[in-house]
Amino acid sequence: MRTTEQVLLGDSGTVEEEELEIDEPVDEPPKRRVIQLSSTILSKNNCQRRADGTAILKFSDSSERLVILGSYGVKVKSGEASIYGASLHPSETIHWVHAPHCHALPVLRCSEKSVLELHPHPAAADLRNLEKLSPLFGGLWHEPVSSGGQRNQTWQVLSTSADGPKKAMIQDLKSPPEWNRKIAELVKPTRETAPVFMVCGPKSSGKSTFSRMLTNRLVTHRGGTKERVWPGVAVLDIDPGQPEFSAPGAISLVRLDEPNLSPPFCHPLLKPDSTVRSHAIASVTPASNIEHYKACVFDLFSHYRSTCPGYPLIINTLGWIQGSGLILLQDLLAEIRPTEVVYMSQDGPEDTVEGLRSAGTRSPLTTLPSQSSEYTSRTALHLRHMQAMSYFHISAEVGAGAAGGTHWDAQPLTSAPPLLVSYTAAGEDSGLLGIACYGYQPQPELLAEAIDGTILAIIEVEDETKAFGIPPSPPAPDGPGVVQRTAAEAQLPYIRANATPLDPRYARCHGLALVRGVDTARGLLALSTPLSPDLLSGRTIVLVSGKFDSPTWAYTEDHYSRASGKGAVGAEVEAGSTGIPWAEVLRGNQKRAAGSKVWRVRRDLGRNSGGGGGGGGI
Repeated sequence: MRTTEQVLLGDSGTVEEEELEIDEPVDEPPKRRVIQLSSTILSKNNCQRRADGTAILKFSDSSERLVILGSYGVKVKSGEASIYGASLHPSETIHWVHAPHCHALPVLRCSEKSVLELHPHPAAADLRNLEKLSPLFGGLWHEPVSSGGQRNQTWQVLSTSADGPKKAMIQDLKSPPEWNRKIAELVKPTRETAPVFMVCGPKSSGKSTFSRMLTNRLVTHRGGTKERVWPGVAVLDIDPGQPEFSAPGAISLVRLDEPNLSPPFCHPLLKPDSTVRSHAIASVTPASNIEHYKACVFDLFSHYRSTCPGYPLIINTLGWIQGSGLILLQDLLAEIRPTEVVYMSQDGPEDTVEGLRSAGTRSPLTTLPSQSSEYTSRTALHLRHMQAMSYFHISAEVGAGAAGGTHWDAQPLTSAPPLLVSYTAAGEDSGLLGIACYGYQPQPELLAEAIDGTILAIIEVEDETKAFGIPPSPPAPDGPGVVQRTAAEAQLPYIRANATPLDPRYARCHGLALVRGVDTARGLLALSTPLSPDLLSGRTIVLVSGKFDSPTWAYTEDHYSRASGKGAVGAEVEAGSTGIPWAEVLRGNQKRAAGSKVWRVRRDLGRNSGGGGGGGGI
């Protein structure tokens, strides 16, 4: 049986090697301790099961808590329940949850004399089937039930951590008392206008967890009249490296009217009416173009003020808090002027905290303890790959608004016909205005090779003149206009407007596309995207290349799909049988030649050399 690290991926190194060469290495798993998770054991006295897999739970104690692994829906029949900060009240609504053990498992708490229904998740099988395409999705759920058990049961109550999958480090979601008190203070309906809360702090300090809990509490909070205090909650999701509601490389403004009870890779694409506006940074960090990033954030905030009246706003920022990152946060604070700033660390750095206080003199700043550092089975890069893969495998037939939320198609992308976009037709016959590159600008004759097999952002240009800053001229082979045809055989419409990104006030991102090929003979781009062609019809579209993560997961989907059909993920594939571009198979103990991995720029050389000198190197 072969392992993940035996699959070689062109310029990006092996799957395993690339994923481990990051700033956040995988933690060494601690020795497994058995800890108590749930306070009650389900029995015939408190649990009745229906033939369809639904379980009816009856609780008599207000201290009952359940930790559940898997995918399920919660419906409150009487009493009250809480999960991930959300307060659930009796209604016909089913709140859907995905709880894999690569994240801390949310705790379902019940009030006295509560009756709940736990429903099997209709999208559970789709999500689990992604394991056939990538081992990153493997081993995240409860063990398969025996043939005599409930076949449609998609969840498992864990009494202790020993009840989970073998070798899995199970953790329940814990929030410090300071978090709970602060959330209770922030949701008090004593404000005349909808508040704006900005959450910032170091990496891995719990910003996303706290933001999700605060969002869930606000969207489900009820006042003295038992009615919801707010019509919904707006979220300004501005961390392109770990976005909550989009694929990596984009930031967005979304509007929620129900709690968010699943990790980001389970909802990378929302219903069209939930996403107010989105912009492509085309990178997992704004460091390469901070001014463009700020312009995108300010445009999203402007749309919040004009389109979301009466909605509280949660701003979840990125973990870049020193140097240029601190200056960036200060600029955001000065422009947005939030109602309150929550800083997710009580250990500084002191200059960062003081810098934020000085920038937001009208915005009180509260420091909270960071989330306790726990072992995780997936790194930040793993989770980005999972989120991107989840995005591209969203079922176009079912859609993001179906019962149970997002559904997936677990067939390799190569098994589905691509979306063919003509780039040679002129005017309204082609919706593609051109291809732009943020950052590095390849030579025109290399553009086809540069974008083939990569991820591009799909940008709608709302005003061509203002989006480019100068009036675009008709395509010409060597003309001086914004859009030019490459001189090579491909004749791609190349936008080289001095490498300036599109003005976010006059352009918006609809999603991402994976380039499966450039057909120069017919003048077609073959794209994979979960977006409907109808959504893009009649719009002026620019495809943007940048520094998105290489979609290495896509290059090996066919390999893992065939291997799973043989009964083992990672099984041996005969030499020459793959025919997959950018991928080859290493045999036995064969390794890559020295110097064949991706070279990475080092900018920290000389920082600790005691003063002076020290330039960057490779």
